[in-house]
Amino acid sequence: MRTLVIGAGQVGPHVATQLAERGDHVVVGTRSGSGPEHPLITRTHLDATDAAALERAFADVDVVHLCVHASAYRPDAWERELPPLEHAVLTAAERQGVHVVYPESVYAFDTSGTLGADLRVAPRSHLGRIRADLLARRAASSARTTSVVASDFYGPGASLAHGGDRMVGPATTGRTVRPLGRTDLPHAWTYLPDLAAAMVAAADAPDGPEVVLAPVVHASQRELALAGRDEVRVRAVPVWALRAVGVLSADVRAMAAMTYLFSEPLLVDEAATILPATPLDVAAATVVDLTRRDVVAGR
Repeated sequence: MRTLVIGAGQVGPHVATQLAERGDHVVVGTRSGSGPEHPLITRTHLDATDAAALERAFADVDVVHLCVHASAYRPDAWERELPPLEHAVLTAAERQGVHVVYPESVYAFDTSGTLGADLRVAPRSHLGRIRADLLARRAASSARTTSVVASDFYGPGASLAHGGDRMVGPATTGRTVRPLGRTDLPHAWTYLPDLAAAMVAAADAPDGPEVVLAPVVHASQRELALAGRDEVRVRAVPVWALRAVGVLSADVRAMAAMTYLFSEPLLVDEAATILPATPLDVAAATVVDLTRRDVVAGR
C-alpha cells in the first residue's frame, strides 16, 4: 500500500513512523519538508491547500492520512482555514480514488452520555459546529473517508494537549499542575501512539465505517497527572476564571467554551473502539521516561 502522511505536528510523525516500522514506504508532506527520520520515510514539500500539488501527490498513493490542523485554536482560524483545506483534499481524493483517513475530535458529538458505536452529531460549541460541518463534507463526498475520533491526547508529542506538555512538564519537574475545570471526574484520554495505530488499522480495513472510535483509557485529570509519578501538586484553574480572562482574549475565550468537557464526565465505551488501548501505567512510564530525558538534555 502506498501512503502519504500530510502534516508533521502531533499526530503525523506517529502515523508515519508506525507505517515505516512495519516495512511500508511512506511519504510525509509538509510545507517545510520536515518530518520524522527513517530509512523508509521520504520527506517532501507539500502545501495541502494547493489543489494542483495535491493532485500530483495523490496520483501516486492509495491512502492519505491528513494530519493538518488550523494555525490557531480559535473559531475564526478554523472557519478560515479548515473548509478550504477539506475541499481541496476531498476533490483530489475523488479524482484519484484515494482513501483519506483523519484524526477527529469528540467536539462534534453528543458527550452528555457515553460515546459508543451509535455516535450522534450534536455539537455544543462553535468549534464543535465547525467539526460537524467537516464531518458532513466527508459524508457527502464520493471519496472514501474514515474519521478516527480521539479523546484528549496524551503521550509523546502531545505538545498542545490538556494531558500533554502543560501537564507532563510540571508534573515531572516538581511544579504545580494546573488543569482546567474539575480534577476528580472520569475523563477519556487517547494515547497518541494508540491514535496512530487506530488510523493505520482504519486504512487497512477494506470496508470499515466512516467514523470509528480511537482507543481510550479513563482517568481523572488528577489521576493522569499522578500516573507514573510519586507525588504531584495539582491545583485546578476554575472555569469562571478562564471565562473572565476570555473577555479580553479570543484564544482563552475559545478554550473556555470547551470547558464543558472538563466540567462533566467524558466517557467512551471501550468495547466500541477500533483497537484496545495501551494501559495507562505502561503509557505513563514511557511519557515520564521521555520527559526526564528531555529535562536532562536541556530540551
